[in-house]
Amino acid sequence: MKGRKGVNKFRPASSRTPCRSWWGWAETPGGRRDGPAAPHFPKRQALMRIQKWWAGALASALVGCVVGPYPDDWDSGDDPGGSDTVPSPWEPDPGASGVDFQVEFLSGPSALGVGSVVRARLCNRGTVAGTTQVAFVLSRDALIDSRDAWLGSSESLLVQPGRCLEVSASVDVPNVAAGSYVLGAIADLEDRVRESNELNNSRSGASIQVDRTTPSMPSLSWRAPKASDSLQVPHLVVQAPSGATIRVYASQNCTGAEVASGEAGAGNSCEIPIYTPGYTSGGYSARSYNGAGSASGCASIPSYGGGGGGGSCGGGGGGGGGGGGGYGGQGYGDGGSGGGGGSCDETPPAPPVIVEATWQYGSTRHELRVKGTAEPGSTVGLFIDVACTGTPAATATVGPDGKFNLVVLVDASTPGSLRRVFFAAKDAAQNVSTCVEGPTYETPCAPGYGNCDGNPANGCETDLTSDVNHCGTCGTTCPGQSTTVGVCMASACTTACAPGRYDCDGNAANGCESDCPCAPAACTIDRPAELVITSLSVVEDPVRTAPGGAWHFGTLMKAMAGNQDPSTLVRQWLRTWNSAQTVNGMTLPARAQMQTLVLGPWEQRSGGANKPLDFSTAPFRLLAIINRMDLREPGVQAGEGRFVFGVLDTQGKPLEFTLILEYTLPGSSPEAILAWARDWHTLGQLGLGSANYKAKLQQITDRFTMAGVMPTRPFGSAINQVRTNEAALSTLWEMREFVLSVEGLKPTAMALTPDFGFNNSASLGNFIRANEAAILAEQYQVPTVFSGAPFLAAAARVPDENFFWRAPSVSVEARHKFSLNTCSGCHSGETKTEFTHILPRSAGQASNLSLFMRGISVKDPLSNVTRTFNDMGRRAEDMAALVCGSGTSLNASLTGVPPASNLPRSRVH
Repeated sequence: MKGRKGVNKFRPASSRTPCRSWWGWAETPGGRRDGPAAPHFPKRQALMRIQKWWAGALASALVGCVVGPYPDDWDSGDDPGGSDTVPSPWEPDPGASGVDFQVEFLSGPSALGVGSVVRARLCNRGTVAGTTQVAFVLSRDALIDSRDAWLGSSESLLVQPGRCLEVSASVDVPNVAAGSYVLGAIADLEDRVRESNELNNSRSGASIQVDRTTPSMPSLSWRAPKASDSLQVPHLVVQAPSGATIRVYASQNCTGAEVASGEAGAGNSCEIPIYTPGYTSGGYSARSYNGAGSASGCASIPSYGGGGGGGSCGGGGGGGGGGGGGYGGQGYGDGGSGGGGGSCDETPPAPPVIVEATWQYGSTRHELRVKGTAEPGSTVGLFIDVACTGTPAATATVGPDGKFNLVVLVDASTPGSLRRVFFAAKDAAQNVSTCVEGPTYETPCAPGYGNCDGNPANGCETDLTSDVNHCGTCGTTCPGQSTTVGVCMASACTTACAPGRYDCDGNAANGCESDCPCAPAACTIDRPAELVITSLSVVEDPVRTAPGGAWHFGTLMKAMAGNQDPSTLVRQWLRTWNSAQTVNGMTLPARAQMQTLVLGPWEQRSGGANKPLDFSTAPFRLLAIINRMDLREPGVQAGEGRFVFGVLDTQGKPLEFTLILEYTLPGSSPEAILAWARDWHTLGQLGLGSANYKAKLQQITDRFTMAGVMPTRPFGSAINQVRTNEAALSTLWEMREFVLSVEGLKPTAMALTPDFGFNNSASLGNFIRANEAAILAEQYQVPTVFSGAPFLAAAARVPDENFFWRAPSVSVEARHKFSLNTCSGCHSGETKTEFTHILPRSAGQASNLSLFMRGISVKDPLSNVTRTFNDMGRRAEDMAALVCGSGTSLNASLTGVPPASNLPRSRVH
């Protein structure tokens, strides 16, 4: 864009059609240039041509000048003289910033009129937040250039990565010819933000009409007050097209302040009471306006009667004769005669009646629209937070039919706060009605919270996701029975057994019928139905695992993205493999086969790298749904719920690549923990083959996968972490871990796993010896930094299936416990596992579980000690302690406090 020719051509505004800046009118310059039409507005093609023109148009409104069109060669290359070179502020900085604005939706009225609202959806598909406006234009040919008419722009908004915001602008009809136009929108019009993709900032909308038909001039006449008139003043009778707005002026040429208005009804007429203070003897005039804002010619009429003024209030004396038709009291002049005797109207009008009131919520201001009835000709005032005292926030003149409309903008207040509105009517004699209160306005609470006590001082005090008296909505209670207690989890009601009660027969009708722990024969844990669910009837359910289904990968990721299109979230996450990442001060090398084997083919199926991902062709196959209540931590979480997926190649065959979505089970109270346990156990009581099994399972999974179930977390998602395990992208098996933030899924250090370079090192030996007691008790943490150096791994690498962790001069059991609790040790030699505990599967085949899960004896690699592992058995024993009050090593509690998990506190697998 350097060296473009052309200079700003400023001329006085009076010499051309007036223009306004982005908040109003803009002139359409001449000098139109032909260019290829396009279905959308390509930013780089359009911007270089119009950027400087728009800037001049904006500036001209501020300095009272307009900008003339540029000559045809204004963008045609370098100027040898250099005098007209575009200054550097117009040059976008090179490089991409990580912001990627995209206009994804655009709408407007079919015909443009005064105060029309145009809307767009502005998204940020980049990796960092950015601020911009959306500009709206009218185009004849769907190409943004100097021929197009400026409509207006939205307010500047900060858009977080992966999020979309609805934007709008209230616009009028610009100075263009009548006809059909294309509505266009473009983000970052002035190219102030460097973006990773500059080609998706604009969008064209539907056809929009500009109507330049001039309405006919109104016909004016007077009529005297009738006995039936509520307001005893002269009425201006106006003949005009139905629906036209009539504006009346206290002058003969439609200038000065508007003193009254009305709307022509179905009979092509209206009657407007003229009661304004300072009634003029110089006559009145009026214009009619159609919906597009076009005005008719000016019609005028002499003042009513042409006579003298009326007497003063209270009958103190007659009006002077020969006046210009003034009125007062009860008398009207007859043109030259003496004024009538005065009297005083001291009867207040009836208070307004509110027929309809609607609030439109916005981030900075809220709009209140009111329809009502009141005494014809009176003025209705609206007051905010004060009972009809002081200056009203808005006023409206009541029409001859007794109806009025009011629109007022109210500044936004803190969530949960209340705003009150009041109304009063004032008649021509300045009598004021009693004050009436209108609809109370409450600023919406954040998702998951409610102002259930109605107290604006404490705002949104109620957590609707967990409050048993306000579950999901204020006032919704979760009742219990004589043997159960109500529990609210993720805004849904359920029940838990009361302290000392047990549900041994699985009969919902009698609740928790037993006051004794269940006999082992009466309360068994169905492991495939309650703990690790790999049944094909579930993982290949034709509805729930299909696109849009509750268990489909795309559905889960959309919920994780706050119910927005998850394309950006997922694409940015997968692209972290394409380049080196820095995690805990360590470099995580790229594994470029991600693009070749997974993301690239998926993008091709989706229409290209810049298109939204097509999740109906997502290369992920559900392997298992897992109950990990053994990871419960009272006061923190009720455990975890997990979805395990396998990644597929372009032929739909399984790669050596699995991923697991690990969610918090929301709720940390004893009641919530026991309620989750009872719900999971109900699955076993129903059985995998029962008609209600999958409906119950979806009821459970929805409570931890849906957006908004944990409103304090990013996007309201309950996701704890996402972990991957693969050897498809390189020669070594590697595990990675990701956490969700407002910026997306970001790689994080591996829990309990040091960097591979510490294996058999003196540093690792020092750590194990220094923490031996805690390691033996499995109640320890691995720090991110140890001895001044980064310690936790950026990724867990596994050289082969026999790998185990070792360290010099440490005890056999301490080495084993440390190695077992690392990701790489648990998935290889320490447990005789070949990398995955839930194996990838082909279509129509259920996933197998590792021997560590099912049961195996393993000889210690450095000693003669043999250990037995059976993690499914351990989990079943833990589950039985929760729901049955029995177990080989755990006793039931009669206090209502759930028994502690049998999983060592350090374990995260």
